[in-house]
Amino acid sequence: MAKAVAQKVSGRLLWENEAKRNGRTALLLTHPKPDAEAEELLFLRFAFVIMGTEAPLFPSFLIDDWGGEVRGTAVYTWVKENGNQFPRAEIFGFDGQGNETQRFVRELELYARLPCAAYPDRETPLPNGTPIHAILLPDAAVTEPVKIKRPSELKRPLTAARVTWWQVPLTLTTFDFSLLDETQAPDFI
Repeated sequence: MAKAVAQKVSGRLLWENEAKRNGRTALLLTHPKPDAEAEELLFLRFAFVIMGTEAPLFPSFLIDDWGGEVRGTAVYTWVKENGNQFPRAEIFGFDGQGNETQRFVRELELYARLPCAAYPDRETPLPNGTPIHAILLPDAAVTEPVKIKRPSELKRPLTAARVTWWQVPLTLTTFDFSLLDETQAPDFI
């Protein structure tokens, strides 16, 4: 059975309401490309946005106009680079409830930032993901959280996520979510 594309990272989730583990969520990202033995592994899934509905489409794979398949996180790069030229390419994946779906690339909001959700493992059902609102990058040079632009050294799909980016102290254990009230994640690239 096909699964939604997932990007493995090392990090830890911080909740606005830690006791209930609800409200907004930030990802304290310790390594964007961890080793298999790394601690605090999480799997991020990024959804394309369906034009006119804002409904999510979590891709599994793409078939281009010539029948070639694109799999893994390369799907996101292919859509960015080729989406306008090849609107008949088909994306196979899942809706927000985990139901299989198939769409043409022309049905996607090609310039929309990608909603992001975190999962403890690849087997966790899509509806059980934790939506991510901010990504926190530990940095020895800062003493308090500082909002930044998305880092250029990171790759898609992470850089296309609908989140705000922050540099935070290395010793950060909690995050002041009221900082997110002043800034919103951009909806479009």
